[in-house]
Amino acid sequence: MNTTQRRAKPLPPDDRRREIVEAVIPLLLEKGSTLSTREIADAAGIAEGTVFSVFPDKVSVIVEAIKATVDPESARAALAGISVDIPVEEQLEQAAGVLMERGERVGTLVGVLRTMQTAGTEKLEGAHQYLKESHASMLCALAELFDRHPEKFKTTPARGAVVFWGLVFANAHSLMEDDDKLGAAAMVDIALHGIASRDSESVV
Repeated sequence: MNTTQRRAKPLPPDDRRREIVEAVIPLLLEKGSTLSTREIADAAGIAEGTVFSVFPDKVSVIVEAIKATVDPESARAALAGISVDIPVEEQLEQAAGVLMERGERVGTLVGVLRTMQTAGTEKLEGAHQYLKESHASMLCALAELFDRHPEKFKTTPARGAVVFWGLVFANAHSLMEDDDKLGAAAMVDIALHGIASRDSESVV
């Protein structure tokens, strides 16, 4: 083994942790919790011992990678950046795109957490709590989108956000066949108009 290649350049601990987390995220999404500390080190281009110089164990690396991946700030910013001047349908289509991309990652990571129930319980509880807080933050951002035009909906912005999020997240589920998945426009149409025939009588 070429030890020169394995020698990590000196970095402050926070920067080293950040570097490792960024390197491990794609690996985590691909392999789940089965990834090894050697694979983590290889992904970051460092020696295995360097991982343990800033993280106590593999679970800690995975938990930090999960937190970084589901951080809601970039998605919230994307939702807030949707123009208020375009039709509501187009606003929601853009929102669906943001949520679908995020939903695939979050769904994968929820599965990863389920495979780790016997390891690092306290750390995993922290990751679960972070997921819940991130989810709540995203729902608030989505509700703000519905609150732009409250006169167009027969439900509250918060309820509209829950319904729309549920539809998009279910569509991103890993068990959903690609041929059965709905596009953004189809999901918006169902969210706004339901699945009843347009000329059918309203059902209370």
